Amino acid sequence: MKHHLLLSLSVLAATGGQVLAQEKDIQPETLAVEARISEGNHIYLMDMGISGSSSVFVLNADDLSLEGNIGAGTFSQMLMSGDGKSIYTGSVYMKRYTRGPIEAVIEEYDPQTLNLRREFTVSDKMAQTLSQKGALNLSADGKYMLVQNATPATSINVVDLAAGKDLVEVPTPGCWTAYPSIEGLAFTTICGDGSLVKYTVGADGTVSEPAKSDKIFDADTAPIFGVALRIDGKLVYISFDGKLLEVDDSGDKPVLGRTIAFAKDGWAPSGYTLMAYHAASKTLFVMMHSNAGDGTHKNPAEEIWAINMTSGEVVGRSAAHGETNIAVSTGEVPQLIGVDHLGGLHRYDVTLGDTVSLTESAAKEGAAFFPTMIATDY
Repeated sequence: MKHHLLLSLSVLAATGGQVLAQEKDIQPETLAVEARISEGNHIYLMDMGISGSSSVFVLNADDLSLEGNIGAGTFSQMLMSGDGKSIYTGSVYMKRYTRGPIEAVIEEYDPQTLNLRREFTVSDKMAQTLSQKGALNLSADGKYMLVQNATPATSINVVDLAAGKDLVEVPTPGCWTAYPSIEGLAFTTICGDGSLVKYTVGADGTVSEPAKSDKIFDADTAPIFGVALRIDGKLVYISFDGKLLEVDDSGDKPVLGRTIAFAKDGWAPSGYTLMAYHAASKTLFVMMHSNAGDGTHKNPAEEIWAINMTSGEVVGRSAAHGETNIAVSTGEVPQLIGVDHLGGLHRYDVTLGDTVSLTESAAKEGAAFFPTMIATDY
């Protein structure tokens, strides 16, 4: 027994010596913080978190590798400025989570260095809601920010960006989202009675009387999604039953123009940020699902349809991968970026022409926990 014990100890000692020798050969890893993200194209993915704080993950668009992240509070919104030189988050920081005070904060970051440029507090009425395009926007001249409030009474907080403080709160009872006009300080909001209402705000904080449209949609039989896109100067909304509604908000009140009924054969739009527009080719991409019915408007995408916005015709239908949010790059030859409800990221190459098709060229599982918005810098 003693002999076996000595032999075992000898073996362990020899093995330990080999391990120590190997450890001496291991070079310690040197950690560093890069001054900026890599050159080239990037994807900015909002992970709302839902069970905690939100983050913006920054990924390399070529290989989908993670290059950095931006932290935010809870239920964060994300907004890339029109010139691509700033990325904003608007979120609520909770002192005690289940009780106590909260602080609503707008943060401005450099999208290349990911450094915080500045932050300032705004009204704590800021809506704690799913990240969405209509909840945080910039005015046409970029000098003001429009912030969706909910207490649950709804209003829009107009923020003076130069001063870093609230200018005026505009009550918008029964209405939701704020999409800025293409000139001046004005915005249009969706209302529950099927109308759109336009508000105009002066630099001194004075607010016009609400300019209400005629009925544009039926909230009971064909409600519209809160997502709107600016296409050729018009606001374009999409209804649950697959119609595009072009609205001219340049006049005194919003006016419905062209309606494009594009869905057919039981297919209908679905998702959160369910539309993306490529201006150079005048192509609108819409996430779609089959066997549509009451309550299916948030279903993951089964296909992504391409619509030529000049003719109003569907010019392509491509297989999807369960996306709930999409975005498209702005170059002459675009890429479409989608994220599914499990946080998987999907990159598609777009083939343009008389017909438009998507080909998945890269994918990454687990890119986010609760993804809600996508932006690109290309």
